[in-house]
Amino acid sequence: MGAGVCVNFVSPQPGVRVLAYDLATGLPTLAFLAFLAWGLKPALRKLQRSRSHIMATYYGFLWGITGLNFFRCILQMVQTGSNHATSWNVLWLLTRFGMIALEASVVVYLLQGYVSSGRQALLNTLVVSGSAALLETLVKVLYIFALHVPLFLFDPTGDMRWSKWSFWLLHGLAAMLCYTALLVLPFTQWRELLPAKASFYKYAVCMLMLYTTVTVGSILVGSKLMAGYCVFGVASWLYYASYPVLVYFTFLAEFFADEQLDIDLLYYSEMREAGCFDDAYDDSFG
Repeated sequence: MGAGVCVNFVSPQPGVRVLAYDLATGLPTLAFLAFLAWGLKPALRKLQRSRSHIMATYYGFLWGITGLNFFRCILQMVQTGSNHATSWNVLWLLTRFGMIALEASVVVYLLQGYVSSGRQALLNTLVVSGSAALLETLVKVLYIFALHVPLFLFDPTGDMRWSKWSFWLLHGLAAMLCYTALLVLPFTQWRELLPAKASFYKYAVCMLMLYTTVTVGSILVGSKLMAGYCVFGVASWLYYASYPVLVYFTFLAEFFADEQLDIDLLYYSEMREAGCFDDAYDDSFG
């Protein structure tokens, strides 16, 4: 991968067509949107029967984030003037806010274990993850619009400066620490906080590897090594093109594909309509 292509994968430039990046990110995103649309009717039917607020929330999250990510790619392809930096930055900020909120919510929800009920756990999750994502977004806004450090776009006056790459380095290190802690937790006295499902730990391993790549790439670029753009570019592409897919197949796919659950939900729905139950189906996450 040439250095110029790698730069566009990491820091696209307004006024310069970045078709390779937009296609590489946009096509997988479009494919996932098509996949969600193909299964929309049965998914909505199952969500309606189950009354699972947490599943409905995450399913809506995936639709919103994937749609916004795709719109960002389209906008970057059609806007070629150099005066579109602000709109590009705003879309990057919105997309990143949604993805960070989703990423944080997965961890926050699962860490609550059985301490909170379904609705209370969901409310706690939305408040904590939304606050974390908002705080990070405000820091990014300060960097971009107050300190004039283009975190998402290429800076022709000197892109390989530490004022930019130290942010991504610290972000990567913080995420690495979080996912390392999650992988170590099962070997401690707090092992009961996390689910016993192997898929969750595979997810944590994937995210740890991703953020390790982010960290290494940040160090290389900050050290003015062009190869760092390719390392960081791989992590950036994987995150935007495949993170919603990873969340779906780790936490939601089993729920939507379980035929026995369909039968149970249909039976439960009929019994509920007959007045046999007062409470809605318990929320669960996988």
